[in-house]
Amino acid sequence: MNKEGFWSVSDILNHAYCPWITYHWHVLKIPQSKTTKTEEGINKQREYARKVRKHPERGVGGIRGAKFIPDRSIRSVRLMLAGKCDYVLYPGSVPAPLEIKNGKIPPRSPHGNTILQLACYAIMLEEELKAEVHVGYIYYLRDGLTQKIEIFDKDKRKVESLIAEMNSLLENEIVTGKPMSWRCCWDCCYRKICALGGGS
Repeated sequence: MNKEGFWSVSDILNHAYCPWITYHWHVLKIPQSKTTKTEEGINKQREYARKVRKHPERGVGGIRGAKFIPDRSIRSVRLMLAGKCDYVLYPGSVPAPLEIKNGKIPPRSPHGNTILQLACYAIMLEEELKAEVHVGYIYYLRDGLTQKIEIFDKDKRKVESLIAEMNSLLENEIVTGKPMSWRCCWDCCYRKICALGGGS
């Protein structure tokens, strides 16, 4: 949450991963620690952004001829949600968010958190640009492939539901949910202090 009271897209993804992250970060004010893996990913994405600026004719994620606004700040005042999409594409008359990931494209369906992330950007773009957004893209750096993902209304409703949970947690300081999987606790930076991870 920023100084203006807007939740970030990362806040939404963290809460979906485990609501205790929201509690430790935004109620107890203990920030998450950055990992070497996170820093490495940021550097790779910056390197790709430089290539896009150097060779705009190649497009973004292999989508050529699309107009785009890199690193576009967007927000939803209705949901008090704000974030920066890696790229906002205009392959036609309707905008579409594109995010860059460092891994490989999933062999089957896209990951749930990926759909959730695109749904966040779709909501904000719809509110700001007054256009319905039902498609987003993920470009996977490791294998150079782009995945087109349909964004359904149920995905947007999921975002709204998570924000309602987060607002309630912030107001009442009570955690009612649980981790997406108990394996989430294994490498959590709050493990030593969280009740779920054996802490106090």
